[in-house]
Amino acid sequence: MQVRSLAFGLPRLGPEREYKGLLEGYWSGKKSREELKKGLESLEARRLEAYRAHVDLYPVGEMSLYDPLLDLAVMTGIYPIDPGDPEAYYALARGREALPLRKWFGTNYHYLSPRLPERPSYRPHWNKSLEAYRRHPEGLPHLLGPYTLLRLAQNPPEDPRTHLEALAQAYAHFLAELREAGAPMALLEEPALGLDGAEAHLAHLEGAYRRMLEALPLVLLTPYLSPRAALGERLYALPWRGVSLDPKEVAWEHLPRLGPTPVLQVVEGQGVWRTPLLELAERIGRALEGGAKEVWLAPRAPLYHLPWAVGAPPMGLQGRLAFALERLHELSLLSRMLRGEEAAWEEARAWRPPGEPPRFPKPTLPPSPRPPREERVRAQKDLALPPFPTTTIGSFPQTQDLRALRAKRREGKVGEEAYQEAIRQAIARTIRFQEELGLDVLVHGEPERSDMVEFFAERLEGFYTHPSAWVLSYGSRVYRPPILAGPVRRRRPLVLEELRYAQSLTPKPVKAILTGPITLVGWSYLPEGVSFAETVLNLAEALGEEVAELERAGFRFLQIDEPALLEKMPLRTEEQPAYLELVREAFWRTARVGPGVQVHLHLCYSDYAALRPFLEAMEPDVVSLEAARQDPRFLEVLSGLGLALGPGAFDVHSPLPVSPEEMAERLRAYARYFPRGLWVNPDCGLKTRTWPEVEANLRAMVEAAQALRSRSQN
Repeated sequence: MQVRSLAFGLPRLGPEREYKGLLEGYWSGKKSREELKKGLESLEARRLEAYRAHVDLYPVGEMSLYDPLLDLAVMTGIYPIDPGDPEAYYALARGREALPLRKWFGTNYHYLSPRLPERPSYRPHWNKSLEAYRRHPEGLPHLLGPYTLLRLAQNPPEDPRTHLEALAQAYAHFLAELREAGAPMALLEEPALGLDGAEAHLAHLEGAYRRMLEALPLVLLTPYLSPRAALGERLYALPWRGVSLDPKEVAWEHLPRLGPTPVLQVVEGQGVWRTPLLELAERIGRALEGGAKEVWLAPRAPLYHLPWAVGAPPMGLQGRLAFALERLHELSLLSRMLRGEEAAWEEARAWRPPGEPPRFPKPTLPPSPRPPREERVRAQKDLALPPFPTTTIGSFPQTQDLRALRAKRREGKVGEEAYQEAIRQAIARTIRFQEELGLDVLVHGEPERSDMVEFFAERLEGFYTHPSAWVLSYGSRVYRPPILAGPVRRRRPLVLEELRYAQSLTPKPVKAILTGPITLVGWSYLPEGVSFAETVLNLAEALGEEVAELERAGFRFLQIDEPALLEKMPLRTEEQPAYLELVREAFWRTARVGPGVQVHLHLCYSDYAALRPFLEAMEPDVVSLEAARQDPRFLEVLSGLGLALGPGAFDVHSPLPVSPEEMAERLRAYARYFPRGLWVNPDCGLKTRTWPEVEANLRAMVEAAQALRSRSQN
């Protein structure tokens, strides 16, 4: 039996965040177009070198200027720009008419959602895979699949038949050119085949894939979620070169009888704990006895959800972690074990030390429901807010000086007293700035927070943080997911002291902001052997303790940030009711306050069509939403909820200024759906923007709100 290892999705961020530096250098004018191109080529060469050092098979063509789905939209002529023109490309990613960001298959990676043509007029505009293969013919050309493009578009077609037919022609052209260039096969990544509803499109999918397979042999990769059984059974009968299979979802004894080569998803692409290679190798070996001629070993998801390499692990986690490079090593080691190499078995015996999963405490008694809405409205009347109240989402610019300050503190070059004084000065500046602008509800600006998740992880027991564990979220935006290894406990205040200081500086109300339990867990690596739900409820208990102290300290505005709420909703419909109940319980456990505290919920970059039942269950007072890249008509699905709403007045991920008139026009469009209870705020936090950019757009936002107030009074 031939055993081969395959990996894909090695982080384009690079080991030293080179990708981030290249993009931001170009955007700021510090790097030329040629320097950007050469830098990306050098980074790609380093990625391919890492692949070659560990695995037998790997893709070429994964590198992107910003987002692979946008690349595919350019390839197929949806946006027929010159792919060699970064300015035209970045106009689609971060310009005035930028495409909306969405979450990628339940992860914190954001993709740009294209708008499909009304009539399927796709054509082969740019063969990106061919360009990559010609530069690196030792790899396998990689393409995202046509069904994934259709399902993730802003306007997915109800009947995809004609779209799939047209796309299949374009793909067949790409693949034929690859065959002529000498490519033996290509990797087709189609995660959307695992989504609900794909089985209804089976006949059209079969036709499209047959057309493509006539042009070149393909290996079908379906990460994140395997296709439903009925769909998979029919699709796997097509003449693929190989098909990916999750051993957890397929009967092992059937593997030797598969027609295409089984590509077994054997190592994690989203978790960080080392794989139990010994038991896995023994299980695979028994399943494949006497049948399979060939098997490939692969990860369950692209490896860009992991940091590049473990390096020096946090104290207490030595010998337990595996990031992207370690996953490559595991695939290599496992394939050598199945080939019968004794040295590999010896290495595997020392790879993963034995240990028991952590035990998490059971939640306390069920949480009390939120006070009735009528009671909350009465209790909050004394807040005396004007029509169209203005606020921000929380963070203000994280300047280079702030980042340097935190780095010096970590290195011991700045004492704790000097650090706290610098943070107080930053808070005071932010408060004065907001007062001068005339905002109604202020925030303290979060200068002490390196990240909305990492900050809380550093102050809660049970989390570990890794200084170099960077992961790409979108564009050049990176974050460091904490590692949750045991039960969470709150041993000291999380945000109370900074907020007390901020409130002491102003007579205006200061909003207390905490990251919610769904996002804290969703953007961290889960403890081994503990469920998502158990971990979320454990976090909610700890956060609820902080909220109780904030209420006792007199804070009347509380914001829970849950940008991961819809992101973590299960992709399978039968699992969604239990998730809805988990969200409700977690929110109620966190926001255990009296009716006089106005509870805000912040969400972003999601499909809001699914949001209504969550808001009905959670019962926040105010919801702020990322919305500036969206058609205001999306608010139709939220009308009649009886809560206040703050859709974003401007896009915080674009450096471009927005005029008061433009903002006022957008706010008037929002007001058609929410004539009462409309808040005025940016899309999201302002940490990635500069102070001049923030000042220009917040001044315009306040002016737009004042124009709406004047108009409503006339």
